[in-house]
Amino acid sequence: MIKKITQIACTLAITLFLISCRDTKQKIQAYVNTFNNSSELFKSDIISGAAAKAFLNEKKVEIKIDTNLEPNPSMKSIYAQMLPGLMGEMLGKDHASMDLIEEGVLFEIYFLANDASVLAESKVDSKELKKILSTKKSEPKGIKDILSPESSTDSELQQLLTVMNRSMPIVNEDGTKIIKIEVNKENQVVYKIEVPKQYASVLKGEGAKAIMKESILRSSDLKTIIGSIKRYGISTIKYEYLDDKGKPVNDVILTEKDLK
Repeated sequence: MIKKITQIACTLAITLFLISCRDTKQKIQAYVNTFNNSSELFKSDIISGAAAKAFLNEKKVEIKIDTNLEPNPSMKSIYAQMLPGLMGEMLGKDHASMDLIEEGVLFEIYFLANDASVLAESKVDSKELKKILSTKKSEPKGIKDILSPESSTDSELQQLLTVMNRSMPIVNEDGTKIIKIEVNKENQVVYKIEVPKQYASVLKGEGAKAIMKESILRSSDLKTIIGSIKRYGISTIKYEYLDDKGKPVNDVILTEKDLK
């Protein structure tokens, strides 16, 4: 899904040639037309469609991204924390979007579940854009080094994970926190999850591992996630559970075979 989101930014860049010698309303309409004419580029096993709408008098662009994701409450909480930041950064990298935002145009982006309910939304104006760019400038030097130097994963995935990790930690409804996503030496996507202190001792042992694995497998989005990472030559997801001191508590490893 994140890969397809980055394609949106690339598509928006096509509108650059339309900007010269036009007023704001004309630029908005040209931007929206180009976005909609290129909407087929966004489709994937996760994104089923995308459309933009111009509100000229309000100086607003509305973008709706349709997905086939289930409106699962716990996953919705994660999407709500991660997707707005990702989309905001994509707009911040695109000159056409920045030009419109600097002229006072508001971007409203909605990610919709397969029942058309809103999974996440993001509103980016000039103030929010400055905040996004400011955050990028102030991030630690080591944030790009989220993959092992020995990892065979390509640079595109490294970039995507860098963007995702800027949204961390992501807090789940049960109190657990996703604090990092990386690719290890075994070429596994690894979710590092901090568990509340009161649960740490309970989650230890093989019995707890089996229960956690069963719980994860009940997620309707798991097949979609594994399907998305396969394009990078990865078919294994590892969940590493840590206590509040960063010490390992347990781990769960899932592959395509577990989904059958």
